[in-house]
Amino acid sequence: MDASLFSDRLHSLLERADSIAVLTGAGVSAESGVPTFRDPGGLWSRFKPEELANVDAFMRNPDLVWEWYTYRRELIAGVQPNPGHVALAEMQTLIPDFTLVTQNVDNLHQRAGSADVVELHGNIERSFCMDCRATVDKIDLPASKAVPRCAHCGGLIR
Repeated sequence: MDASLFSDRLHSLLERADSIAVLTGAGVSAESGVPTFRDPGGLWSRFKPEELANVDAFMRNPDLVWEWYTYRRELIAGVQPNPGHVALAEMQTLIPDFTLVTQNVDNLHQRAGSADVVELHGNIERSFCMDCRATVDKIDLPASKAVPRCAHCGGLIR
């Protein structure tokens, strides 16, 4: 099937759709400048996931894990949603039953205008207390960049 025929067929299907689910991953945010994890030169070529990307790693070395997430927060703060994010946000307004599921934690879908995004791996802009589970939506990074403590109970924020 040539590209034009495929595009026409896809357009026809989307016009008639009452329900659509979309799953996104790192590729949708790569165009915005967010490094992927597995591509050549990606984050996992420089960092070991078992040392950074799970609760056990955080409990073993919270300062290291917090420093890594701070680096990622700062990187993501400097990028903007790209046309792919915007198109999905617009699609949500056109399809009566639209579900957007993402593996990304970068919040770019929401910044583009998508609502009710299903976040499989959480959101880097939202943290929580390891002890009382209080949610912390915005982190004001302390000058020391040490792991912040919960205002309610003093537990570590992850």
